[in-house]
Parts: sequence; C-alpha cells; structure tokens
Amino acid sequence: MKLYTAAISPNCRKVEAVLHQLGLFDDVEVHRLNLMAGEHRTDEVKTANPNMKVPTLIVGDMNLWESNPTMIYLCDRAGAEEFCPSDPKSRFELLRWMFWEVRHYNKALSAILWETVAKAMMDLGAPDQNTIDREMEEFRRFAAVLNEQLASRDFILGDTLTVADFAVGAYSTLAMLPQSRIPLDEYPNVKAWYLRLENVPAWAATAPEAAAEAAE
Repeated sequence: MKLYTAAISPNCRKVEAVLHQLGLFDDVEVHRLNLMAGEHRTDEVKTANPNMKVPTLIVGDMNLWESNPTMIYLCDRAGAEEFCPSDPKSRFELLRWMFWEVRHYNKALSAILWETVAKAMMDLGAPDQNTIDREMEEFRRFAAVLNEQLASRDFILGDTLTVADFAVGAYSTLAMLPQSRIPLDEYPNVKAWYLRLENVPAWAATAPEAAAEAAE
C-alpha cells in the first residue's frame, strides 16, 4: 500500500489513525507531502487521484480517495467488525454520522479553525471575523446535536470506539487549542469525548506536531 498524506490535515489523520488501529501502518509506504510547496500537484498524485488531494491510498490496483469511504474499505478488508460493524442497522448509523460530519459539524468547525488556527500557522493574514461569526452559529447548532448524542455514552455509537469516532473527531486536537475559539466548555460531553479520543493509542499516534507546537 502507498499513502499520499500531509501533516496537520484532519482528513489525512483519520486514515492514518485507522491504519494504526488496524495494525497496518507499518505495511504502508508513506509519502508525506508539503501542500504549501504544491507537492500534491504532480502527475504522480494526479494519476492516483484526479482531484490532486490527500489522503490518497493505493491498494493494489485500487486508488482510494475521500477519507471516509477509504476508512470503511480498510476496516472491511481487515474484518474489523467491532470497530466498523457491518450489520445493516449499525452500518446505517456509521454512515449517517460520517455523512453528517462532512456536511454539517466538521464543515463549520473546519471553517472556524482555518480562520483562527491555520492562517496563523501559515502566515496567511488576520482571521475574518465575519466568517467566524457565521460559522460559529452553525457549529453551535450541530455541536448541540453531538453533545446530546454523547450524553449517555462514551463514544458516538455507544460505549465502544468505532470508525465513526475517528471521522467525527477529526479536528479534536485543533479544536482544543486555546486560540481556536471553539466554545467546547458549552458542550461538556463533546469536550469529554474529545479527551477520551485523544487517549486512544491509534489517535494519539497521529496527533499533529505543528498543533502541539502552536499550543506552547
């Protein structure tokens, strides 16, 4: 297997964490690209993924891109039934939360974190307060849904970690940075879940170093 990935990227982290969770990471040829230098815009990457985006995973004659379906493919291939259950009801729940994070919760969260964290890391100027204000309304709307879901369970689908937690929790480290402005204290169940997730070995192994440096 060959993985095109990048530091700090939450979507790349999701796939790398699943590889660690499944015990497959050491079997992967990792190409960690510098996105700021445009290393993802090469013919080699374009051949694997016409969008020229990461993560992109090559498995045999398959080019896998888009992080959530890539994670499910890896889990099914490894027979990781507990981590990624395949019975119809559980699979629907997994897919529902994984689509939800892309379209709602993490969409808002990523827009805020771009303004409050990423721009400063990359020296791209001051944050746009109008964007932050607009996306913060969306974040609060969907964080309330997640907070309720986690009111009586340790993880999204119950008391057992699943691939849905890696998907929805993609921005955990960045969201907990003080400069992120994410009001996690308003959503104590989400905050506690983030902290639990950070202590999962496979998730901890993929923590972005640049984020840790930014927090110092």
